[in-house]
Amino acid sequence: MGSSRITLSQKGLSKRTSHGLGELFTARFYYDFSVDGGAISTITPKKTVMLPKNAVIVAGTLNSITALTSGGSATVAVGTDAGSSATALLAATAYTSFSSNALINAVPVFATPVKLSAQGSITVTIATATVTAGAIEGVFQYYVARG
Repeated sequence: MGSSRITLSQKGLSKRTSHGLGELFTARFYYDFSVDGGAISTITPKKTVMLPKNAVIVAGTLNSITALTSGGSATVAVGTDAGSSATALLAATAYTSFSSNALINAVPVFATPVKLSAQGSITVTIATATVTAGAIEGVFQYYVARG
Protein backbone atom coordinates (compact mmCIF):
# COMPACT_ATOMS: atom_id res chain seq x y z
CA MET A 1 0.00 0.00 0.00
CA GLY A 2 1.59 3.28 -1.11
CA SER A 3 2.13 6.38 0.93
CA SER A 4 -0.02 9.48 0.52
CA ARG A 5 2.91 11.92 0.61
CA ILE A 6 2.58 14.99 -1.60
CA THR A 7 5.45 17.35 -2.37
CA LEU A 8 5.18 21.08 -2.87
CA SER A 9 6.11 20.81 -6.56
CA GLN A 10 3.43 18.15 -7.14
CA LYS A 11 0.85 20.69 -6.03
CA GLY A 12 2.23 23.28 -8.46
CA LEU A 13 3.22 25.60 -5.63
CA SER A 14 6.97 25.73 -6.12
CA LYS A 15 7.17 29.39 -7.27
CA ARG A 16 8.80 31.78 -4.81
CA THR A 17 9.57 35.46 -5.08
CA SER A 18 12.04 37.49 -3.08
CA HIS A 19 9.56 40.26 -2.29
CA GLY A 20 5.87 41.13 -2.22
CA LEU A 21 3.05 39.14 -0.75
CA GLY A 22 3.81 35.61 0.33
CA GLU A 23 1.73 32.75 1.54
CA LEU A 24 1.70 30.23 4.34
CA PHE A 25 1.34 26.61 3.32
CA THR A 26 -0.43 23.98 5.37
CA ALA A 27 1.06 20.55 5.99
CA ARG A 28 -1.06 17.76 7.48
CA PHE A 29 -0.37 14.29 8.76
CA TYR A 30 -2.60 11.59 10.20
CA TYR A 31 -1.29 8.86 12.51
CA ASP A 32 -3.68 5.96 13.03
CA PHE A 33 -2.66 3.00 15.20
CA SER A 34 -4.81 0.61 13.14
CA VAL A 35 -2.85 1.54 9.98
CA ASP A 36 0.58 2.65 11.22
CA GLY A 37 1.07 0.44 14.28
CA GLY A 38 2.27 1.45 17.72
CA ALA A 39 5.71 -0.13 18.19
CA ILE A 40 8.48 1.68 20.03
CA SER A 41 10.04 3.34 17.00
CA THR A 42 9.93 6.34 14.70
CA ILE A 43 6.96 5.91 12.37
CA THR A 44 6.34 7.71 9.10
CA PRO A 45 2.53 7.63 8.92
CA LYS A 46 0.94 6.39 5.69
CA LYS A 47 -0.84 9.75 5.50
CA THR A 48 1.87 12.37 5.84
CA VAL A 49 3.49 15.09 3.78
CA MET A 50 7.01 15.74 2.53
CA LEU A 51 8.07 19.21 3.66
CA PRO A 52 10.57 20.98 1.38
CA LYS A 53 14.12 22.00 2.28
CA ASN A 54 14.09 25.46 3.91
CA ALA A 55 10.50 25.09 5.14
CA VAL A 56 10.12 27.38 8.15
CA ILE A 57 7.38 25.98 10.37
CA VAL A 58 5.73 28.76 12.34
CA ALA A 59 2.65 27.10 13.85
CA GLY A 60 1.21 23.70 14.59
CA THR A 61 -1.59 21.95 16.42
CA LEU A 62 -2.19 18.27 17.14
CA ASN A 63 -5.67 16.85 17.65
CA SER A 64 -6.16 13.36 19.02
CA ILE A 65 -9.14 12.13 17.03
CA THR A 66 -9.26 8.94 19.11
CA ALA A 67 -7.60 8.76 22.53
CA LEU A 68 -4.22 7.03 22.60
CA THR A 69 -3.92 4.00 24.86
CA SER A 70 -0.91 2.06 26.08
CA GLY A 71 -0.18 -0.91 28.28
CA GLY A 72 2.62 1.12 29.86
CA SER A 73 3.86 4.69 30.01
CA ALA A 74 4.23 5.45 26.29
CA THR A 75 5.44 8.83 25.09
CA VAL A 76 4.77 10.38 21.70
CA ALA A 77 6.93 12.93 19.88
CA VAL A 78 6.51 14.53 16.46
CA GLY A 79 9.29 15.62 14.14
CA THR A 80 10.68 14.91 10.68
CA ASP A 81 12.73 12.10 9.19
CA ALA A 82 15.25 14.59 7.73
CA GLY A 83 16.00 18.28 8.00
CA SER A 84 15.20 18.56 11.73
CA SER A 85 14.89 16.09 14.60
CA ALA A 86 12.36 13.45 15.64
CA THR A 87 11.20 15.83 18.40
CA ALA A 88 11.42 19.17 16.56
CA LEU A 89 7.65 19.62 16.31
CA LEU A 90 6.58 18.12 19.64
CA ALA A 91 8.84 16.91 22.45
CA ALA A 92 8.17 13.50 24.01
CA THR A 93 4.70 13.82 25.57
CA ALA A 94 2.86 11.33 27.78
CA TYR A 95 0.26 9.35 25.84
CA THR A 96 -2.35 10.38 28.44
CA SER A 97 -2.13 13.94 27.06
CA PHE A 98 -3.74 12.59 23.89
CA SER A 99 -7.20 12.01 25.34
CA SER A 100 -10.16 12.02 22.97
CA ASN A 101 -10.27 15.28 20.98
CA ALA A 102 -7.42 16.86 22.93
CA LEU A 103 -5.73 19.83 21.26
CA ILE A 104 -1.99 20.13 21.81
CA ASN A 105 0.14 23.03 20.60
CA ALA A 106 3.26 22.07 18.73
CA VAL A 107 6.71 23.51 19.46
CA PRO A 108 6.99 25.86 16.47
CA VAL A 109 5.39 29.27 16.84
CA PHE A 110 6.31 32.58 15.23
CA ALA A 111 8.63 33.34 18.18
CA THR A 112 10.37 29.93 17.95
CA PRO A 113 10.09 28.60 14.39
CA VAL A 114 11.68 25.38 13.12
CA LYS A 115 13.59 25.46 9.81
CA LEU A 116 14.29 22.28 7.85
CA SER A 117 17.82 21.88 6.47
CA ALA A 118 16.63 19.15 4.08
CA GLN A 119 13.26 17.93 2.83
CA GLY A 120 11.60 15.58 5.28
CA SER A 121 8.38 13.77 6.09
CA ILE A 122 6.52 14.37 9.34
CA THR A 123 7.07 11.45 11.73
CA VAL A 124 5.69 10.17 15.04
CA THR A 125 8.10 8.68 17.57
CA ILE A 126 6.79 6.29 20.19
CA ALA A 127 9.04 5.58 23.17
CA THR A 128 9.06 3.91 26.60
CA ALA A 129 6.08 1.60 25.85
CA THR A 130 3.94 0.70 22.85
CA VAL A 131 0.77 2.52 21.84
CA THR A 132 -2.17 0.10 21.59
CA ALA A 133 -4.87 2.31 20.01
CA GLY A 134 -5.63 5.85 18.92
CA ALA A 135 -5.34 8.40 16.13
CA ILE A 136 -3.76 11.86 15.89
CA GLU A 137 -3.98 14.48 13.17
CA GLY A 138 -1.51 17.32 12.97
CA VAL A 139 -1.66 20.58 11.05
CA PHE A 140 1.39 22.80 10.58
CA GLN A 141 1.78 26.14 8.84
CA TYR A 142 5.02 27.04 7.10
CA TYR A 143 6.63 29.16 4.42
CA VAL A 144 9.61 28.29 2.27
CA ALA A 145 12.67 30.47 2.87
CA ARG A 146 15.00 31.29 -0.02
CA GLY A 147 17.95 29.75 1.75
